[in-house]
Amino acid sequence: MTIRWGLIGVGDIANKRVAAAIQNDPNSELVAVCRRSEAPLQEFADQFKVPLRFTDAESLIAAPEVNAVYIATPVDCHLPQTLAAARAEKHVLVEKPMALNPAQCEQMIAACDQANVQLGVAYYRRFYPVVLRIHELIESGQLGRILSVACVTGNPNRFPADDWRVIRARGGGGPLMDIGSHRLDVFRQLLGEVESVQASTVKSPDFEAEEMATVLLVFANGVHGVLQCYFGTVDAPDRLEVIGTDGRVTVEDLNQGDLVLATEAGRSLESHPPADNLHAPLIEDFSAALLQNGNPAISGRVGKTTNDWIQMAYDDSRRSVSRDGR
Repeated sequence: MTIRWGLIGVGDIANKRVAAAIQNDPNSELVAVCRRSEAPLQEFADQFKVPLRFTDAESLIAAPEVNAVYIATPVDCHLPQTLAAARAEKHVLVEKPMALNPAQCEQMIAACDQANVQLGVAYYRRFYPVVLRIHELIESGQLGRILSVACVTGNPNRFPADDWRVIRARGGGGPLMDIGSHRLDVFRQLLGEVESVQASTVKSPDFEAEEMATVLLVFANGVHGVLQCYFGTVDAPDRLEVIGTDGRVTVEDLNQGDLVLATEAGRSLESHPPADNLHAPLIEDFSAALLQNGNPAISGRVGKTTNDWIQMAYDDSRRSVSRDGR
């Protein structure tokens, strides 16, 4: 059996990685694409040689040739498009973050459960070899008792005020939602559930959403986590560090995969580069789950956890502003 995909939203991420990841997966076929604008739709479909072309999502979802959809649209579209796919009994893999808030995530999960279709979320960094190596070092005890995890990340783009990523009703927030969500998912993969979340955000002078967020998490095992994320930084970082009583792991650029391990024995450098197409392992995992009647690595329930933490962070940030009178 081949998974016949329909791709809703053929913007930047679909053009750079998603379409090719589907086409290169031996268990998948890209049979349909959707974009509201006719000219870009035809250009994309011609480029990737996709036979079925739609200017509305409902028509793609209804197509009998499609049995799974990849939703690569702005965040405010994720809920209605997932619900439509569930009604049509089509499996769903949705871009991150999963939805605007945890309540929407719950609706998506319930609809897919009721329709007996799989729901996955595109947190593809879980499959990075360097992240898996850090997990291995933590689980093996080589780092000793883990004390903290920290990540600093940024996006160099300076978004205009009308970009959906910085309009709360469309993107849900700013860098915490857009790029911070990926790192929070990695935190959960490495260290499990959290007991508390605190946060502070900085308003942008140029758009509605925050331009910076700092989040402090306390995990159930007592580990502290710190996430800082930014929009509009010229030299955008992507640093991850885990500190334990017996060792420290530092990755200066997650997308490169070079790891420095420091222990009593000294320092060593390891190289664990990601797949050439960062989305490829995600598509492979989801397709394999469908073929084997299993669950994808990043299910709807897993994806909702990140939305839960983000909601806790924004709620705490608003309370802090109220307390400080700012």
